[in-house]
Amino acid sequence: MPLWHNIGELMDYYIPPMPLLYWIDITRKCNLRCVMCPQSRGVRKRTEMMPMAMFRRIVDEVCENGPLVKLYLSGEPLLHDRLFDMIDYAAVKGCRTMLHTNATVLTEAVAKRILVSSLAFLSFSFDGCTREVYEKLRPPAKFERVRSNIRRYLELRGCNGNRGPHTTIEIIRMRETEPFIDRFIEEWSDGGVDDIHVADYMMWPHSVEDRRVGAPADGAGYNPCAAPFQHGCILADGTVVPCCMDVDGQMPLGHVNESPFRDIWFNNHYRQLRLQMLTGSVPAGSICDNCCNIFRTLT
Repeated sequence: MPLWHNIGELMDYYIPPMPLLYWIDITRKCNLRCVMCPQSRGVRKRTEMMPMAMFRRIVDEVCENGPLVKLYLSGEPLLHDRLFDMIDYAAVKGCRTMLHTNATVLTEAVAKRILVSSLAFLSFSFDGCTREVYEKLRPPAKFERVRSNIRRYLELRGCNGNRGPHTTIEIIRMRETEPFIDRFIEEWSDGGVDDIHVADYMMWPHSVEDRRVGAPADGAGYNPCAAPFQHGCILADGTVVPCCMDVDGQMPLGHVNESPFRDIWFNNHYRQLRLQMLTGSVPAGSICDNCCNIFRTLT
């Protein structure tokens, strides 16, 4: 997510317009326990699947400016049995949608449904350097099977004139993958994807081991986070949280079953958080206080 070195860039957004980007955690269920994800240590028990009725209500409330809706946050979106209904409903309301998937359940039938759907963006989270590295990072996924799933999707897409969602394949830069990133880029450059993304390793506070490349520099500088000003984030049970890092709802800002999202976006909880972010006074011990994305190591 974007970060600013000058808080003046955010001052006009103390009471910001409605977001152009939403993270909606349609499911907390995941079939993998990737070592770089909070799922590896278990997420808190909550509603596992967002009901379709709740999803429709959220989209109705936020669709006015045609935002991008990311249908994932903590779980594997292809496991939601109403996924394609959600994609279609969002499109009818003028929203673009995006999936980020581990591709383990990307059968040929699912691939064909994606290609004829209204989905705007599809991202494969693969980290497929070698079988040994991949299967260490993403248990219990099988390297060859997942790579075959992605290859088959791309073959079908090619037969369809490369129509369908804009397609990206992603590898996370970390200690285990760093030696293989150039090879990964070379392998997929002519593979039928639109983009190859090398993602920075994300540090969920107290949830994952630090696998970032290189030793951290001494000291820390404060960089206010854009999420409370620009992103809407809603968990599967309807809890509104400040950003995509808060998969367990440690800092609830409201609930869509109790208030429309617009009211929550402009409520005192959000305004207080924005003020704290602007002034560098986020509460001690909070998820923001422990976040390396705003307290960045100095280089």
